[in-house]
Amino acid sequence: MKDKRNRICKDGEPIEGKKVLDMVLRRLDIRPENPKASIGLNWQEIIGTRLYPHVKIIDIKGSTLVLKADHPSWAQITMMQQKKILALVQRKYPSLGVKSLQILSV
Repeated sequence: MKDKRNRICKDGEPIEGKKVLDMVLRRLDIRPENPKASIGLNWQEIIGTRLYPHVKIIDIKGSTLVLKADHPSWAQITMMQQKKILALVQRKYPSLGVKSLQILSV
């Protein structure tokens, strides 16, 4: 059975990944100028390459940035860098009003 959905391509050639990502983000109404979306898009820059694969943003509840670490050790390392992380978030995204971190681990 053939899939009848329209495909996003130009002259039968695939579109660049960045253009496809931009289209998907636009359709989901995720805009880089929105601070909540922007913090997620720049998370690796904020948390650093060492922690990035292990610590993800879950939510922003009030003035608390809720994170999830894939192991208690990564949660502990993140807590040791809490001041640095908070300072970066507060400087880059003051409109979010983040004042504390909460780190969950599995």
